[in-house]
Amino acid sequence: MAAKDLDERDTGNLRCPDSVEITENMGEWFVRVVRDGKVEITVFQVEAYAESFAAGQRAGLNSVRKPPAPSIKA
Repeated sequence: MAAKDLDERDTGNLRCPDSVEITENMGEWFVRVVRDGKVEITVFQVEAYAESFAAGQRAGLNSVRKPPAPSIKA
């Protein structure tokens, strides 16, 4: 099967709910925003900036979903 853009795939009624998530990977902070089934990812070097951006996006989405608690690194 050839790769297709997500918009071209037959996804039926499957759709991601509107949400905001923050993930850290190798010192960068990724804010993933799902709005109307479309995903946008914004990358930050500073955690506080990512948190602030995510809070604003959540307010815009009226999302009550909170980011997961940060893991403690040894």
